[in-house]
Parts: sequence; structure tokens; C-alpha cells
Amino acid sequence: MRLPSHFTLGAALCVASLAGATLAACGAPEPPSGSGGGSSVGGGSNTGGSLIPPGAGGGLDPGNQTGGASGTGFPANEILVPECESDCVGFSDPADETQPWIVADGVSEAERAALDAGGSAALCVSEPADGTLFPAAWTRPRFAFTGGGSTAKVVLSTPRMRHALTVYSATVPVLLPEEAWDALSHSVYDEDISYTVTSGGGTASGAFRIVPVAAGGSMVFWGSTGTMPGEQTNALYGFAVGDEGVIRAMYPGDVGGTAISDNALLRSKDNTTDGHSTCVGCHASTPDGKAVASMDDWSWNLRLYSIEEATAGAAPDYLTGAGAAMLSMTWLGGPTFSAGDWATGARRMVTTWSERVLTENEFWRSHDGSVLSNDPTQLVWMDLASTATVPVDISRATPTEYVNDNQAMQRAIAEMRGTGWDVIARTGDANHPVLPDFSHDGLSIVYTSTDLPQDGRVGGASVVDLYVVPFNAGAGGEATPVAGADTTDFEYYPDYSPDDELLAFNKLAEFATNPSREDSFDHVYYRPDSDIYVIPAAGGTPTRLVSNDPVCEGTAGALYNSWAKWAPSHATDEESGRSYYFLIFSTARNSPFDISRGSNRFSPASQLYMSTVIREADGTITSGPAIYLWNQRNLVTGTGASASIDELLTNNVTPAWDEFKIPPVPPVVVK
Repeated sequence: MRLPSHFTLGAALCVASLAGATLAACGAPEPPSGSGGGSSVGGGSNTGGSLIPPGAGGGLDPGNQTGGASGTGFPANEILVPECESDCVGFSDPADETQPWIVADGVSEAERAALDAGGSAALCVSEPADGTLFPAAWTRPRFAFTGGGSTAKVVLSTPRMRHALTVYSATVPVLLPEEAWDALSHSVYDEDISYTVTSGGGTASGAFRIVPVAAGGSMVFWGSTGTMPGEQTNALYGFAVGDEGVIRAMYPGDVGGTAISDNALLRSKDNTTDGHSTCVGCHASTPDGKAVASMDDWSWNLRLYSIEEATAGAAPDYLTGAGAAMLSMTWLGGPTFSAGDWATGARRMVTTWSERVLTENEFWRSHDGSVLSNDPTQLVWMDLASTATVPVDISRATPTEYVNDNQAMQRAIAEMRGTGWDVIARTGDANHPVLPDFSHDGLSIVYTSTDLPQDGRVGGASVVDLYVVPFNAGAGGEATPVAGADTTDFEYYPDYSPDDELLAFNKLAEFATNPSREDSFDHVYYRPDSDIYVIPAAGGTPTRLVSNDPVCEGTAGALYNSWAKWAPSHATDEESGRSYYFLIFSTARNSPFDISRGSNRFSPASQLYMSTVIREADGTITSGPAIYLWNQRNLVTGTGASASIDELLTNNVTPAWDEFKIPPVPPVVVK
């Protein structure tokens, strides 16, 4: 891979263009699979055990699957009503409901007696942390802790259940039995579910709750273990709500058509086929969930391709040669779409685009010739279904078909301004836009305003605030700061809630008091001291989420909390006025390994967590502790009885939560 002299290997990042939650770049060789179907999958530094017990046939039960909200009959946009009001038998012995249910999974009588004796030492339970708020029908909880031994006893009780449930387990972390979680998800809402965990002479108690709302949609995240791009060195992985594993949804090499940059005839990388993509990071779903737009490697063009099983990697039918040619331009930023705009029949995407000059040799550079800053940067819309004439249909071309004599493609795109694409006016904001998010109703765009952009993200800036501008059918208008997210702190990575009422964003206070810039590729986009906040979209007082804080590991303010994305659904209780939302985000707690950042520097790899956010009728925001997505380490391959789980240890970042039409995860249940 040939890079400009100012790039280091650690800076050769697809996410350097805009993925705030990561330092892993477009790829590194995927780690070798674990020991296959019968492997033990490491649960991380704070878990003290495995997900799948050795010799358990891979921990798979092909005949069962928890499934997502829709798959279990749970509506994702409604307040749920308990199916059982009192004296519920979900914790009763299935053979005799008059007796409590006691599960003994491979624990001997002597071990049970030792666990029954309890202990005086203190355990720290990280999963579920005391006060956790689960969505109904979420992936079932597991009990992970530090300070214990290799066997554990978990006792659960709630006033609604007739009995307490006791689980003895020879494997830690301890997974709640699927049937018990199903019973809780159908009936026990907004009340404490108390637990006591005993292991290795230690004990701890706490409680969690289930909110009366099920989350919907699917999650797709970007996984890598290093900084080298390539056709199979990084990938998109995905799963639906409730799945106990993930699938590999897309390698860069699976994306069809020709990947080009407007500064070269063909993209040619080390060990990479001409015209093939080398990164699938920084992605967004189209509103119909059938396709994904993602950022390719330096110099930051975009690709659009199907994520559906039958057509995966192919260009959508509406993507014309003109649309694909615009996506192939360099120095683009993060893609974003709007369901409201899509519903009009338009096939528009909003992104950022560095201004360029069509000179013989410098047409691909920004106006001052600077590759580093890409100054100025503009907010633009692109019509991906534009019928304008371009030299070749890039969306379906092969490398040998592509020609660009006299920069014909760039000149054709320049002539398309006003019909195929245009700049979105931002009157009142003299700074540069990066990292936009298009509202679901199609009326507005929130973005990060900065005095120095860099590759579609924030560079070595002094000003980083949130602004909003009307879309106005692409014409834009008056850009105004989001009050409360326009302070001397740095506010960035905005994301609209599904009802467009709230914004999630990252906040970084250090740069207000410490202007040092130790590394131009370090600041802002991947910081240990960044935290996630929520604010009304109309402006107001930002609320720092409880999920920013560690439980048993790490130090508050040093966890790389970043890149929060809302679930596509929410629900409001009309009686109380309380609204329930869910956020997925990346954080370096429970990190499985360190990733190289180049120049002999390393940082912890990130993992995915989720948080429940509640907005009261008076606007008050509350939230629960972070919930670890333990299924992200279970890569499922094969189908039916041949399905197996391999250990997946990747840096999991830039998650997107939407109505992705990804192939289903094979029906498995981890034991």
C-alpha cells in the first residue's frame, strides 16, 4: 500500500476519515478461528471464564433460537403488558410448579455444598451491573464477575414469581436459562429482579430491571484487528436483537463493481485486485435496510452495495453510473440517509465532500493543495439514481473497462452540480461540516462544525460544536448551533433518535483546558477521555449517560466511549409520558487485546455495549449501566446441525443499528 509521506501505518485508517470510535483501520488479518464448534470462547478480562463449555458440542442447540423482537412476537414500538400479574410460575420447577426450580449444570454435590455455605469475600458483578435496565427479549443476561472461582451459584427472585430460581454452574460467566429469561421478558416489567452471586468464597448482590419495551432491528458493526486494508482483512458483522452469535455479513472483497479513486486510473493495493474495495468501515444503512454505504480506504471514496443474502455485494438497481461515479470521488465523509426523504421516491445520500480544482495534475486536491486538512469541506447531497451521462457505469464496471482520459469522469460530475448533486447551504456557519446525520423525517441535518477538517472528520481543531441546518429539498438554509452542544468543550458524532427528539453525541472536555496536540491522528476521533451525552434535538442541557462509567474494570474518563447509535424503534407510555430508547456504542472496557496505532504505540480494542435511555414526561433523561453484548464474540458459520461457533476477537467499532436486511444468524443457543 503506497501512502503519502505524512501518513504512518497507524494512520492508514478508513476510520481516520470519520469513524470516531476506533483506531483499528481498514483491516488486519482476521485472527485465526478458535477451536471450532467445541471451543471455549474467552469471555474477556472481567469474565473469569468461557461462554461455551468444552465438550458441549459447540454449545449449540440448532433446534432453538431466542430471536429478535419481531421473531418472538414482541412489538418493537409498543408498551408491553405483563402476561402474568402475580404468582407467576416462570421460576417454578417445570415438573412440579409447587416447587422452586433448581438448575445444577455439572456441579457436584460437594461443590454445591461449598457454594451454599457462601463466603465473606466481595465479588464484583459486571454483568448485569446493579441497576441495569434490559429491553424485553434482549439477548439473555449472563452473570460475569471478578474475584470468584470456577463454579458459581446464582439466585434470582422477584415478587411477581412464586419461587426463587437457583442456578449452579460449572461454567462462568453463568448464563440465565433461556426459559427463565423468556418468562421474565413476558411479564416482569419495571420491578427489581434481585440476584445473589456466590463463587470461590465470595458473594455479591444486586438487582436489574426489564423495561416494558422490546428493542427492534439489527446491528451491523465493523471488526478488525489492526491497520492494514485488504479484501479480507476487515469485515462487517451483524446480528438481530436476541441472537446469541453473529454472522460475517460482508468482506471488502465481496463488494462488486469497480472501486476507484478520482486521483488514479485504478485502485491498486498490495495483494489486492485492481478495482476491489479494501475497507467496509464507517457504514450506514439505506432506509429500506437492503443496502449499505460504507467508507473505502484512503483516499476515502464510498461504496454502496446490497446487504441482502441473495444479492450481497451487488449494486442496488437504482444506483446508476452517475451515482456510482459520485461515490468514487475522493475526500468524501460519512454517508447518511433519511427515511422521510427516501419515502418521497428520492434516492439521495448526504455526506461531506472536500472542494477540489479541476487542473491537469491537482484536480483531486483541496483548494490549497493540502492533502491533510481537505479545507474547505462542504455538506452535499448526491442523487444516487441520477441519469446524467458519465464515461462508464462504474457501479457495474470491471477494472479493465474503466477509463478516465482527460479526467472525463470528474468533469462530467462537475457538470452535474445542481441536478445530480449540490452543496447544501449553511448560512451563518463559517466553519466546516463533518460527520452529518440526516433526520428521520428528512427535514434537517445535524453535523459537527469545526475550524479544521481532516479526511471527513475533525482534525487538529480549536472549535468543535454541533450545528443543525434545514435540508429544504437540498437547498439548505440558516445553520444554527445546538444550544448546550456548542460550548468550549468538543461536541461531535451526533445521532438523531428514532423520533428525532433527542441527539446522542460525544463530548470531550480536555481540549478546552489542554490545547496540546501530541499526534494529529490521536485527537478527537478516538479518545480515552471521551464520553457519550444525550441532549434534546432542539437544544437544552446535555445529560451524561451512566453507561460511560466502568463497573469492575477500567477508570472513568479513560474508556474510549464513542460512536453511539440509536435503535430504530422506541416507545412512549401514554399514561406516564415516559419514553424508552436504546443506544449501542463502542468502549474499550472488557477489551480482548491491544491494537497497534503505529510508531510503537498501542491502545485497547473496543467492544460493543448497549444502554437503555429513558426520557420522562418533563424531559428529564435517565439511563442504565452499560450492557455487554456477549454474543459479539461468537462467530456462527454453517447451517442447521452443521452450525458451529468460532471465537471472534476483533476491534468492534462504528456500530449501526437499523432495519438491516442481513441474512439471519443460524439458529443457535449458547449453553
